[in-house]
Amino acid sequence: MKQIQLLILTIFLLSSCSSRPKLYPNDVLKSKGKVASEADIDKCLKLADDYLDSNEGKKIAKSAGFGAAVGGAMGAVTGVFFGDIAGGAARGAAIGGTGGAVSGALSPDEIKHRYVNKCLADQGYHVMGWD
Repeated sequence: MKQIQLLILTIFLLSSCSSRPKLYPNDVLKSKGKVASEADIDKCLKLADDYLDSNEGKKIAKSAGFGAAVGGAMGAVTGVFFGDIAGGAARGAAIGGTGGAVSGALSPDEIKHRYVNKCLADQGYHVMGWD
């Protein structure tokens, strides 16, 4: 049961994104003001979403899912030898998904965050973090 919970948590962490960047109060933020800076954030978020919907963005994001599938299959095979097929598959999928995201690509959230950070930096903003 713990393996399934770990798998669900891993998938949630790789796929959840409802956060917004928090900007450092530098001269650009101060001169543009809150309304204009929020509009700039919205524009960068939209551009990032459009990129992730593109073929290139989908190709990058797909690596994590592929890693989870391969890891799950490998875990199931290992489970056959140790008598725990379901547990092996769940552990393998969690490890494979994380490994696929790290080695083959970044998670969709991480790609989006980096895209938005760059977009805002190009306009003179400094992103402190995301909420």
